[in-house]
Amino acid sequence: MIELEKVLEGNSQKWKEKEHIYERINGKYVSITYGDFIKQTRCLAKYLISCGLKNKAILIYGNNSAKFMMADLAVLHYVGISVCVSKEWKENELKQAIKRLDIACVLYGEEKKDIIEEVAKDCKAPIYILMEEALASSSDCDYKELELADSESCCKIVFSSGTTAEPKAVMLSEKNIFAGLDSMYRRCPFNENDVDYLCLPLSHTYAGIYNFLYSMVFGFSIYLCSDNAVMAREILEVNPTLFCGVPLIYKRFYEGYGSNIAKAFGNRIKYLFCGGALMDENIRRVYKDNGLNMMEAYALSETASTFAIQYPYDSDVKTVGTIAEDIDVKLINTNEEGIGEVVVKGDNVFIGYATNPELTKKSFTEDGYFKTGDVGYLKEDEVNGGYKLYITGRIKKVLIGENGENIEPSHIEEMIRARESGINKAQLFIKDGKLCCRIYIKNELSEKKWDIFFEKLNLDMPAYEKIKQYEVIVDSDEKRWKQ
Repeated sequence: MIELEKVLEGNSQKWKEKEHIYERINGKYVSITYGDFIKQTRCLAKYLISCGLKNKAILIYGNNSAKFMMADLAVLHYVGISVCVSKEWKENELKQAIKRLDIACVLYGEEKKDIIEEVAKDCKAPIYILMEEALASSSDCDYKELELADSESCCKIVFSSGTTAEPKAVMLSEKNIFAGLDSMYRRCPFNENDVDYLCLPLSHTYAGIYNFLYSMVFGFSIYLCSDNAVMAREILEVNPTLFCGVPLIYKRFYEGYGSNIAKAFGNRIKYLFCGGALMDENIRRVYKDNGLNMMEAYALSETASTFAIQYPYDSDVKTVGTIAEDIDVKLINTNEEGIGEVVVKGDNVFIGYATNPELTKKSFTEDGYFKTGDVGYLKEDEVNGGYKLYITGRIKKVLIGENGENIEPSHIEEMIRARESGINKAQLFIKDGKLCCRIYIKNELSEKKWDIFFEKLNLDMPAYEKIKQYEVIVDSDEKRWKQ
């Protein structure tokens, strides 16, 4: 377990003048040095404490930016509990989070001012502070007496993904957050000369921990994507040494570049990480065959984004990575093929779900392993030692068809999503003996002819797996909250 404050203090002296975070302002990338970043972060923390917010939950809301990063680090390390939420959230999601988590302060970016004004009409209890004003008010301070967070207490809450259920508020400690440092360094010895291009949302653990917070330890610079529409151009401009993406991003690059995919990432890329979902094996193979060091990763918010990562230049396109050396993983309820539910124990495993002790209890085995809900198998990593993890699906209830057939819904739901990227979630269920499907779609697909979509789908299905009825719902984060 690292002593974060010692690391930050040492690095802020060593890299005081090193350009650390870059964001595009008026068409040009503008940097802030490591030393200035730490100074402004500490002064912001002192200011928030002076507002009576010590040990309080503070919601952070805004686009990816240096000020968002400062707010996150200031709160989680010095002030209280950082609750970073999606920039896509609207009034209802914010109101629900404020009430549910007893939020004492909302720290927001200028770009979210109109939404916050509406929220404040109904939620009057929190203090509402504009990030820009907070940073301006705290530009000069004496921060030497700042009290540090307890490394094993909750310092950060992140929301797990989910469409139809209430998002789970995952409580993490500094111990959880930095549990993956050693395993990461074994695979990728980052240093201050590395450059990261970051396009993923900082409200998620993938970007917020493995990109931003780990950069504070390893010292690599971060360029923030200004707009997904110009990502391809900015990557070539930045010429990064490391890049983290999700399968959809890599698929889009593959569709645009094809066999010339190596040209998409400049001439000094060392590490390409893919996580968040399973990536198509054929596309992974194209990246690897073109000499790109594509490294698959697997983790959950509940494991602080630490679980399994491939070693560099591993040619295996089926594994989701070699399990981190510092955690304990096993399979339970295995079948005759050795496939079972993946469970884990270690410093990476979260504290629990905020305001939901019952769900927390259900999520662990009697001997203390967290149940991921994913099904898979393990194989020895003959090159690097340890074990590789292979995910085959999710644990779901088997549906019983009208003729008594056992229907496993996961592969059908995956097939439906694969046929249309605008489907956020597909959910199968039995109603009056008939197999039915409910899909949650993006707004831009509301006029699509879904009759034709399901007719074509059914042509590829055996009789007992044909969809008899369907329901289409335009998805919104609002639906995720229980009323």
